[in-house]
Amino acid sequence: MSIKVCIPGISGRMGLEIAKVLLENSNLELSSGVLRNASEISKELSLLEISREKLSTDLNKSIESCDVCIDFTKPNYSMEILEACIINNKKLVIGTTGYSNEQISRIEAASKSIPILKSSNMSVGINLCLELVEKASSAIGENSDIDIIEHHHKHKADMPSGTSLSFEDKIRKSINNEKKINHHCLRIGNVVGDHTVKFTLQDESIEIHHKSFDRKIFANGAILAAEWMFNKDAGLYSMSDFLSS
Repeated sequence: MSIKVCIPGISGRMGLEIAKVLLENSNLELSSGVLRNASEISKELSLLEISREKLSTDLNKSIESCDVCIDFTKPNYSMEILEACIINNKKLVIGTTGYSNEQISRIEAASKSIPILKSSNMSVGINLCLELVEKASSAIGENSDIDIIEHHHKHKADMPSGTSLSFEDKIRKSINNEKKINHHCLRIGNVVGDHTVKFTLQDESIEIHHKSFDRKIFANGAILAAEWMFNKDAGLYSMSDFLSS
């Protein structure tokens, strides 16, 4: 039996990418895609030849028909998705970023009722880099200047990005919490996402760098996460949990 997946915001950049990857996967199937309004059926979405019966503006009804919901939308709409998943007792994979502290608390509370995997970046490569950054921080973090440099497309709203903040969280686990960590953010062009963490010592520097060539890497990670989540109990999971399993 295939795993049924709902994609809210299916007409958006990431929604389309996830749908494309999902349609190529034999273990999962698109059960529903949510549109904010009926006019959102773009030419690109039409080319995917998704049955019109699977596309709806009714969020609750769409989530009701799935096993796992994949959310790459906006923070406020994400809270509506969260509530619909709780009501319908559905699993949730979250790739949305830019949450307030109150919204993060709501996600953490919801994970006591349903399984939630939340990651600021679904790329397998980025999550491996997070582990490398934590290891480097433990070894030299206290004795180096630390800079996190990121470049994203001009339409990305949150700054620093959720990925950059995840790098900072990893670093702060290993160093004095008062130490300054510098963020450098570029929002120009159509760059999918470049991240560099630079540790500068007196006579040398170390850089951990990840470059994204295609949004498909995030969609691939989200699909793998959704498949992994299928048999999970209530709790808050991360891509690190997935990669270490």
